Amino acid sequence: MRTLLRLGLCLFALCLASRALADNPSRDAGTHFQRGVELYNDGDFRGALVEFKRAYSTWPRANVLYDIGQTEYQLLDYASSLRTMERYLAETGPNAAHRSEVESTVEVLRGRVGRLSIITDATDCDITIDDQPVGTTPITQVLLVSVGARRIAAVCPGRPTTTRQVEVAAGETVRLDLKLRPPPMAALRNLTPPAKPGPKAPPTRMGLTIGWTVTAILAAATIAVGSSALVEQSRLETLKQSYPVTRDALDRQASLNTGLAIASDALGVAALAAAGVSTYLTVKYDRERKVRLSLNGSNVLLVTTF
Repeated sequence: MRTLLRLGLCLFALCLASRALADNPSRDAGTHFQRGVELYNDGDFRGALVEFKRAYSTWPRANVLYDIGQTEYQLLDYASSLRTMERYLAETGPNAAHRSEVESTVEVLRGRVGRLSIITDATDCDITIDDQPVGTTPITQVLLVSVGARRIAAVCPGRPTTTRQVEVAAGETVRLDLKLRPPPMAALRNLTPPAKPGPKAPPTRMGLTIGWTVTAILAAATIAVGSSALVEQSRLETLKQSYPVTRDALDRQASLNTGLAIASDALGVAALAAAGVSTYLTVKYDRERKVRLSLNGSNVLLVTTF
């Protein structure tokens, strides 16, 4: 008797456990579905779509496809909404709830989609449209996409990501030839190494002549302007001692003196710089000339002066 009682209790426990396991998917799906409804009513359509899809994957029911399609419609994802609504029609009977509404929506959605044919020059690359995965190359089928500007990206092993943007109008099929970027190492091999800069040309006698000529001109200009500045300075002192003299005359003479002084200083600095450069080139020219003369002799002897 006790053995039969224990066996009965075990069978009853097994039935309860199997019933609980069977109810878990529907209970979880119901929780996700209710949360999706709340998010939808709050205007959080992206969050609602996640919950509706989780509810459908947990416990597939055709009526949930209606909610998924409506949410995709609100997100302006017309292509996904059309696929979902057509699936709803295929999985429900003629007397299903919302059927007439879904049929009308499908007709509207068919006017808001186009098609995209993607051709690539590499295989095993993951293709996404607006960050949503659509397959791995080669993609032989024509893809249904929403109208408007679409962002296509190809992610290939060992290659940089290639992205393109295309505009798709309603009812048209766009062909996209997606040329994928080469791997980094291949791109480096194709680069031509930059040419090394050649040795600097030695100074020539003509260059020295021009340098010293410019130095002489700047020095002469410095002396001339400096002399003019001294003359005008003397005139200013004379005006100060003269009577009567206007303030405007003194200001004009003072401004002239200042301008001449500045010009004289600038010319002097330029003359010193030119003299320094010319001296450097002269020394360099003499050294190289002595080296060339030594190499041209009967005995190879390097002679330099410091």
